[in-house]
Amino acid sequence: MIALSKLDGTTMFLNEDHVERVEQGANSAVYLTNGTYLIVRDNVDTINDSIRSEKAALLWAALGPSAPDAVTALSAVPDETPPMQTRP
Repeated sequence: MIALSKLDGTTMFLNEDHVERVEQGANSAVYLTNGTYLIVRDNVDTINDSIRSEKAALLWAALGPSAPDAVTALSAVPDETPPMQTRP
């Protein structure tokens, strides 16, 4: 679960598996997989970092100390555009 700051300053906790996308504006809009959305004070980078950290912690717990270093480099945003696949 990740902690998010509501507009009134209180904290809410959200299961990161339900996040579909996050949009930045004056405040951030967190869209959930069930079609609802939440407006929060946190910026997109903070939310992305929270999701990444939570996922990495879950993978590390599942894989144990033998987890590859790549687990700590998870990102919700790809570093580069994947090459186009061509059909023969």
